[in-house]
Amino acid sequence: MNRILKFCSSKFGTALPEGGEIGVREKVLAEALNKRLATYNKHMDDMQIRKSMQELRAIWVMGNEYLTDAAPWSAFKTDPEAAAVSLRVAINLIRVFAILSAPVIPNASKKLSDALGLGLTEKDWINTDMLDELQVLKPGHTFTVPDVLFRKITDDEVTEWEAKFGGTDNG
Repeated sequence: MNRILKFCSSKFGTALPEGGEIGVREKVLAEALNKRLATYNKHMDDMQIRKSMQELRAIWVMGNEYLTDAAPWSAFKTDPEAAAVSLRVAINLIRVFAILSAPVIPNASKKLSDALGLGLTEKDWINTDMLDELQVLKPGHTFTVPDVLFRKITDDEVTEWEAKFGGTDNG
């Protein structure tokens, strides 16, 4: 989240940029997200938290894969409109992540919501097609660039926690 908002703010300012049209890449992403969301919702309804978290992680991974494929940082140099559309979709993905993460990681969800100026609550949910959800936030919607959401754990912390909590893996 931090890197995409930071990149967008450096190239277009702290508002979603105009330009570009939703294309095949975004439609394929939306179709795949629809399937994952249905599975996520089913697992949540069935209170299968571990399976729900696997789906949530897969949804986050799909967002990262989309960004890697769209590469707005490279597209910006040759096709600023393609970069603009991929940034809008990526920032709308942040909104989706905030909503889907609320039941299980509420603090992270709130940080995402706050960065996008949304004021999301636990009553917000996704009930429409993901292609529509990837276009909810329109050009001109403002955001702030927050601190890194999840910091990297240091090797020293891993060592300390292994000693403290018996983190050896005996297979």
